[in-house]
Amino acid sequence: MRRFRQLALMLSVVATLALVVVTTVPARAQPTVNVGRLIAGLVNVNISDIDLTDVQVVNVEDSLNQNQIEILNNVLNNNTILSNNQNNLNNLLRNADIISNNDVVVGVDILSGDIFILSP
Repeated sequence: MRRFRQLALMLSVVATLALVVVTTVPARAQPTVNVGRLIAGLVNVNISDIDLTDVQVVNVEDSLNQNQIEILNNVLNNNTILSNNQNNLNNLLRNADIISNNDVVVGVDILSGDIFILSP
């Protein structure tokens, strides 16, 4: 029953966040950020399929407001699957010198292959 409640909570959060879409107009073109899609991508990412020679890293701070970033962090911190995938991606990208030790993966866009980070 507890596992079902956790799954139901995660699905409801993802569904709610899927409604939050933010477009960007930074100096370089970046994709539209959909928080729900980032979370779904992080849940479904197959780390062995990531081509480290062709990784596009996008900083969500350029696309999301502080409230959206806080929601994203809360979801990541309260879900074991997301946290595990996040840690595995952090380690993979840090070991390949693609992100710094301070950068944190917060999502994956499965459609584009972009990996989204927070860079404090």
